[in-house]
Amino acid sequence: MAHTDGARHRGGTSGTGGTAGTVHVGDLRPGDHACALYASDEERASILRGFLLGGLDAKHKILYLADADGPRGPGELLEQCRFSGPPEVPAGQLEVLGPAELSPRQGELDPAALLGSLRAAVDRSRSEGYRALRITGDLCTALCDGRDVSRLLRYEALLAAEFGSGEALAVCQCDTRRCDPAALDAFASAHPRSVEVDPLIRTAELVVVRTFDPPGLRIEGVVDTASHRHLRDALQSVASVRGDVRLEMSRVEFLDLAGLRLLMTFARARAARHCTVELAGVPPHLLHVITLIGWDRTPGLRLGAAHAC
Repeated sequence: MAHTDGARHRGGTSGTGGTAGTVHVGDLRPGDHACALYASDEERASILRGFLLGGLDAKHKILYLADADGPRGPGELLEQCRFSGPPEVPAGQLEVLGPAELSPRQGELDPAALLGSLRAAVDRSRSEGYRALRITGDLCTALCDGRDVSRLLRYEALLAAEFGSGEALAVCQCDTRRCDPAALDAFASAHPRSVEVDPLIRTAELVVVRTFDPPGLRIEGVVDTASHRHLRDALQSVASVRGDVRLEMSRVEFLDLAGLRLLMTFARARAARHCTVELAGVPPHLLHVITLIGWDRTPGLRLGAAHAC
């Protein structure tokens, strides 16, 4: 559950492909053109859920571009999002275009023709009374020919040029498991920002985001008496993860002893399941406290590299 009282947006830098920054999917606005790099079906489903719910709340038309392996209709797309309780989608607000609609001549996708289809979709959504058009889909494989990414980059360049009017926003997905590393790098570099899932916790002082590769959490900001409950809830959200869990802490500004104790308790619980908890990027002052108290010997705990100040 996301807590948004007094929230402030925290920008970040992406470690993938040279993108300039990262935006939470719920913070997308018309005019945005971003990429979503995912390495698991769970991560993709989490991003898509936020994308669809944001579009429904904002009264946007939602258009999904599907390749040959993609969903074949709105119902199948909603199933892939893994909603615990599927939202009500007004008729016509969610549309899926498959290869037949995207490539009428049944040949390879042509970037210019594809852009023409999207322009028509923007006009159609405007005439239907929607505030904006949201576009997403994973066309990386369909637009790439092995290591040749020219068609993909041409499509992205044309798409980027269309987003000055603020009538549409696009999130271009890419399954990193299916994409050549060179193509992946070029794809990410063609986008000004990358998208990640919405925070589990977002208050004025604390942001906690679910991570997927490796599985765990990224903790940012201040953990004190006011936020212990939030941290406990976030840890509980990954308690059922199979295998080891990583907690990325390089952006932690303050963590009190009670907060540290919550992390140690979590590590002991994971140890009982023969799993470990890695604390990665721990600021040096926190690392000093952990070792001084002797908590570095906590069962199930593994200390990764410290964050360089």
